[in-house]
Amino acid sequence: MKRRKPKPHVSLTEVATLHRRASRMKKPDEALRSLELLDEVLEACPAYVPALLLAGRRLQTTGSSGPAETRARVGKVRRYLQQAVIASDRSAASMVELGYFLYAVEGSTESAERYLEAGVEKALTVLEDGWSGLIDVLYAQGRLEEAAALGRRAQQLFPGSVRLATSLTPVLLALSEPKHEPVRPLGRSRSSFG
Repeated sequence: MKRRKPKPHVSLTEVATLHRRASRMKKPDEALRSLELLDEVLEACPAYVPALLLAGRRLQTTGSSGPAETRARVGKVRRYLQQAVIASDRSAASMVELGYFLYAVEGSTESAERYLEAGVEKALTVLEDGWSGLIDVLYAQGRLEEAAALGRRAQQLFPGSVRLATSLTPVLLALSEPKHEPVRPLGRSRSSFG
């Protein structure tokens, strides 16, 4: 059995740089070069989710010369998007992307629905957590009015959220406390006659 040479190590920074270069290539005449860069990224790091998602999108928009090439391209897109779902531990973005693909390209409404629903649920969980954290940060900065406004907005979408209520409680308590006038020193006031 012949041993393979190990691939040279590529840093995550290099992978991210290649991905950014590919993502900036948005003109139709840059599509093939963008896909080449994404292939480099995925060769170095097959589980780099942003590149898997972008490669899946770019492959869907590139033209093909015939039915066999189209089938091969569709199969590659499906593999990339499925890998993104696995590598990201079923992130909202990867499940939504796969759901759209299953519906728009493959016409599979039932599978698409399952992935899209799961993606939306994950996204809502992230949104609830993000808003709760942002309320905490605004409170810590003394930006009570902003925290309260964000809390009201968040509670419209998540009316029964214990997490949001927990973050919002100290904000509302602080806002309900009476404002105290600054204490003036006892004795005579200063005059300009010093």
